[in-house]
Amino acid sequence: MTMHRLTPTLVLILILEVTIGLLNPVDAWAKKGPSSSGYSHPSSRLSQRTPSTRPSATSRTPSVSGGYSRPTPVSTATGANPAPRGSAVDQALSRQGSQPALDDFRHRSEPKGPAIETIWNRPSTSTTPSAPRRPSTHDPILGSASWSRRTSSASEARHPVPANWLANSSPHFGPWSAVLLWGLLETLSQPGHAEFFYHHAQDPGYLQWRAEAERLALDDPELAHRLDELDNRLDDISGPRDPNYPAPSLESTSTEFPFGALLTALFLLLIAAVLVILLWRRFFGDVALRRSVLKPTGRRGAQAAYRPDWFRIGMTLPVDPSLFILSESFTKVRAPQAASGSGLISVERLGEVRGPSVTWYRLYISGGAAFFQVHLDGKGQPDECRYFSWLDEVTPANADEWAVWLDRFEGLIGWPEFQTKDGQLYRRLWSPGETRLEPYVLRETLDTTDGTEIEPCRQQAMLYARATGAQPPAPMTEYLLVAANEQGDAAWVSLHVGIDIPVAGLNLS
Repeated sequence: MTMHRLTPTLVLILILEVTIGLLNPVDAWAKKGPSSSGYSHPSSRLSQRTPSTRPSATSRTPSVSGGYSRPTPVSTATGANPAPRGSAVDQALSRQGSQPALDDFRHRSEPKGPAIETIWNRPSTSTTPSAPRRPSTHDPILGSASWSRRTSSASEARHPVPANWLANSSPHFGPWSAVLLWGLLETLSQPGHAEFFYHHAQDPGYLQWRAEAERLALDDPELAHRLDELDNRLDDISGPRDPNYPAPSLESTSTEFPFGALLTALFLLLIAAVLVILLWRRFFGDVALRRSVLKPTGRRGAQAAYRPDWFRIGMTLPVDPSLFILSESFTKVRAPQAASGSGLISVERLGEVRGPSVTWYRLYISGGAAFFQVHLDGKGQPDECRYFSWLDEVTPANADEWAVWLDRFEGLIGWPEFQTKDGQLYRRLWSPGETRLEPYVLRETLDTTDGTEIEPCRQQAMLYARATGAQPPAPMTEYLLVAANEQGDAAWVSLHVGIDIPVAGLNLS
């Protein structure tokens, strides 16, 4: 057998072929990347992100948490098996282990360095540095040119504001500065301050500031108390809203006590009290007789407005099962057990969810895995109802995984789109846009049948939606509610899918 002699050219070709063959598998494996477990972002124009305003010193967050990530091509999201839910004990343990991870994420996200005390209307010649600001991104819902700036020198004051409020806040919210909004919150008792928040409750600038305030209130009891006081004052105000309501002045009043005016007021008050007593005895007579005349007769007074008690634990809901049968082939919604026949659904728990200028009532059924969410209009009448069923739950194991969901720049909750593990894409329904928004901060209080007190649950939530392509009476929209939950020493991320329910079909009474 004749052996061919290896020439230098043939040796060089063999070396190149072996080298290319060894490098190709390594390169292909490197491009494959980590598995998304079935969740990824779609290949849409939103996948090409605009340059991020994240500080260059901050490392990029990981791309996956619990199988969810920002959208990538849909083809990478197929063929994945959903993770098992586990028992109730497994979920409780996972939630307890996830709370320290959330605390660690917040600790790493807080700006470093002590906050600098800020005084409003500080003279321009002062050498004291201004309070540090966090990096902020422009919110597309605020607009820029159409709003006239209503703040002026008359809206400034010399009242001190807690430095951490300003240090951890964006400098402006639409046409208003952070100094103005925090100052109005600090001085709610002054005339016109609560009314300002009432008239601008629907403005994008106020909504952005309120979401920022709710987030800071999670770690600031004093701020949470101020926000509760604001909500109570807003509930007492009614009437049409004026979007052009001017910002009230924050100038501090004189510190001199008006003793003369006080004495005059006391004297006039004494005279008025004597007149009232005399007139009362003249026209109404004895107190005992007056009480007998005004004794209730067992029926409501004509002037008392009747407000029905719509929701209570143990109430039954006769829900039409046909809507769930029609939605089965178009959505991922799971019908309640009684909805498959003609039986009634019993409410096991009752939740009240309060957010910025809105309140929902949740009627939990099926062991808490599903709920009806009802909204009441200004007259106390139900005007919206949605049914949500459980889809998935994620318990991030460390701060990096929590960053996947809540990172200020790239978190999934608040991203313009959300993709489930089956590749289905949902668009953000709350404040649609092309950039990420901070999730809405909600607070849910729960009641149980045995009267057990349950600690309120704080949620950072965002609602997404997609068109089902179905024709009425089948549901035309499927909703996806994604929320980061905190309750006691537990923390977790929940995903629920839902559809609209005709309010008349609930037969509330």
